[in-house]
Amino acid sequence: MARRRSLGGPLVLIGLGALLLYSSMRANWAPWGVVWRYWPVILIAWGLGKLLDHLRYREQPGAPPPSRFSAGEIAMVGAVVVLVAVAFARRNENPSERQGNYHDTQAVERQGAQTVHAQLELGAGRLELSGGATKLLEADFSYDRPSLKPEVNYSVSGASGDLEIRQPEQNHIHFGTGGRSDWNLRFNNEVPLDLGIEMGAGRGLLRLGGLALSHFSVEGGAGDLQVDLTGGNWTKNLDGRIEGGVGTVVVRVPANVGVRVTASGGLGSVNAPGFERDGDVYTNGAYGKLPVTLELNIEGGVGTIRLESVS
Repeated sequence: MARRRSLGGPLVLIGLGALLLYSSMRANWAPWGVVWRYWPVILIAWGLGKLLDHLRYREQPGAPPPSRFSAGEIAMVGAVVVLVAVAFARRNENPSERQGNYHDTQAVERQGAQTVHAQLELGAGRLELSGGATKLLEADFSYDRPSLKPEVNYSVSGASGDLEIRQPEQNHIHFGTGGRSDWNLRFNNEVPLDLGIEMGAGRGLLRLGGLALSHFSVEGGAGDLQVDLTGGNWTKNLDGRIEGGVGTVVVRVPANVGVRVTASGGLGSVNAPGFERDGDVYTNGAYGKLPVTLELNIEGGVGTIRLESVS
C-alpha cells in the first residue's frame, strides 16, 4: 500500500505565503504581531488532532489511514485559518488605535446631592481609589487606545446622586501590546457614598478609610486586590462585600474598631493573624466591645485572602 503523503504542511505554507504576499502589497499592514504571538495555537491544535488520531487507531487497530487528511492536519490547518482571519480582520485598524499614551482628567461637582451611589466598571487595568477630593470626584485616566477612554455619567434626582464610570465595551479584540487602562479616582470625604466596583483583569488599590461610606461592594476578576479601611474616623457601622477572583485579596482593617469578617477562601486559603476564628467567621479583639462595627463578607476564588489588623 502506498504511503499517504501529508498535505497539511504544504497547506500551512501556502496560507502563510499568501499572508506574506498580501502584507507586502499593503505597507501599512503588519499581521505578524498576531502570528508571532499566537503561533503556539497551531502546535496545540495539531497536538490535539494527533491525539484524536491516536485514540481512533487504538479503538480500530486495523483501520486504514485517512485518504486525504488526518485529524491533526485538519486541526493545524484550521488554526492557521483562524490566525489569518484575525489578522485580516484588523487590517483596516487605525494605527493610532494600536498604541499610544493618552491622558484625561475629569471632575464632577456634587450638585447638591446629599448621598451618592457610585458604580465603577473597569474591564481590564489598574484602579487606585482614595479620598481627599474637594469636589465629589477628581479623576485621572491613562490609557493606550482612544477607544478605552472611560465614560463618566452623573445625574442628580432630589437629594440623591448617581455616578457611573465605565470602560467602553470593546467590539473587537486587540492583539499584541496594548489594552492598558489606569484609573486614579479621588472622592470627597464628606459625601455619604454607596460604592460598587466591578473589575476584570488587573490590580486594585482601594483606600476607603477616609470616605463616608454607607455600603460598599467590590467584585474582582483576575488580579490582586487590596482594600484598606484604615485611617478613617469610623462613627457608624459599615457593611461591605468583597468577592475576589484569581489572585490575592488583602484587607486592612483598623484595630480600634470592632471587626467581624465572614471569609471563605474558595480554592485558596485565608490568613488572619491576630483574629479569633470560629468556622468562617473572624473577629478582632475590639469586636463586641465598641459601638461601631465593620461587618465584611469576603469570598475568594483561586488565591489567598489575607486580613491585616492595623493599630
